[in-house]
Amino acid sequence: MAQIQESASLFEVNVPEFKLLKQCRKELKLLKQLWDYVHLVHSCINDWKTTPWRKVDVENMDIECKKFAKEIRALDKEMRSWDTYTCLEATVKNMVTSLRAVGELQNPAIRERHWKQLMSSTKTLADLPEAYDVKFVMDQGTTLAELLALNLHECEDDVKTIVDKAVKEMSMEKMLRELQTTWAAMEFYQETHSRTGCSLLRASEKLIETLEENQE
Repeated sequence: MAQIQESASLFEVNVPEFKLLKQCRKELKLLKQLWDYVHLVHSCINDWKTTPWRKVDVENMDIECKKFAKEIRALDKEMRSWDTYTCLEATVKNMVTSLRAVGELQNPAIRERHWKQLMSSTKTLADLPEAYDVKFVMDQGTTLAELLALNLHECEDDVKTIVDKAVKEMSMEKMLRELQTTWAAMEFYQETHSRTGCSLLRASEKLIETLEENQE
């Protein structure tokens, strides 16, 4: 373009403004910038995926994702109609949602039965009915990648429901253990009937009071 413009000036010939070439150059710069962000975001997420799920730092990862989201929105508006931009934005958004779900699932109330309930709620299993027969066990070696494979961003409400149920169950289990401990130490005493001479079981006032409290 520069050479043509230089030659045209020598011969005093009008030269087109090369609008398409300038637009192409602009778009290439934008594409380079966008794909740099794509590489950055995917590299970061892929690194996170190798983290054992119990050690996932949800708070810091969430902060990082929101930072990515803010930077992506600050990119040139011309990119927003591009599929690559849309996919990048969706990747970050889904990661934020999934991290919220992971944070919920790190609750100590979650048991193996709750993981099975979660798996049956995911679309991954809905598409693969035979997977229902697979025993799903969470252990220390389970990584964030395996949790993300459950499409947690699509079943956030299910996760909350399951976690709420697990918390209530844990509270009930704790109460039952306390009741068992309390009543294991309770004792009746014997009293001889004045007329028949039979031995009768009697409860102390403390036992009666405890019974009334525990019935509530």
